[in-house]
Amino acid sequence: MKEWFKRVILLAALVAIGYWSWTVFFPSPEKVIRTRLEALAKEGSFTSKEGVLAKAWNATLLADYFTLDVRVTISLPGTEHSIDGRDELMQRAVGVRSVLPSLKIDFPDIKVVVAPDKESAVVNLTARGKTPEQKEFYLQELRLRMIKIKRTWLINEIVTVRTLSLNRIAGQESCLCLATRERLRV
Repeated sequence: MKEWFKRVILLAALVAIGYWSWTVFFPSPEKVIRTRLEALAKEGSFTSKEGVLAKAWNATLLADYFTLDVRVTISLPGTEHSIDGRDELMQRAVGVRSVLPSLKIDFPDIKVVVAPDKESAVVNLTARGKTPEQKEFYLQELRLRMIKIKRTWLINEIVTVRTLSLNRIAGQESCLCLATRERLRV
């Protein structure tokens, strides 16, 4: 009886270790995408302590998260900004880093829907940013289309999700709009 019990415990331990190893070495696409987006937010954030060359270099590191033909369309009340291609996106990132003293970015809620072929995904998230002189966070809901290229998930498209906050009365603007119109003319 004791020998049988030891074998069951040993088998259960081996199954648990095998399951844990599988999830560590072969994570789900959703987990990989979330981890990648968290790393993007970390790379996109910067402090005032960075030097000019460090800011430029760190902005170019963002290229690893996007496809060559990335398309970004951000709609704000009264204006729409479009970026075509990774090179233009990197130029804008360098421009933002030269205008703002620091920026903290994070994605508090990430919802990932992976296609059945597991080669593409649609991600809905809220981007939250804060600069030192602002009391409130900038909030923007975004939809990202990501594709898998050689085991790496890259962002192919970013589009603003139209919400009630974007349908305000004329003359009122969201906090994100204030930063992009007045300060981020790149």
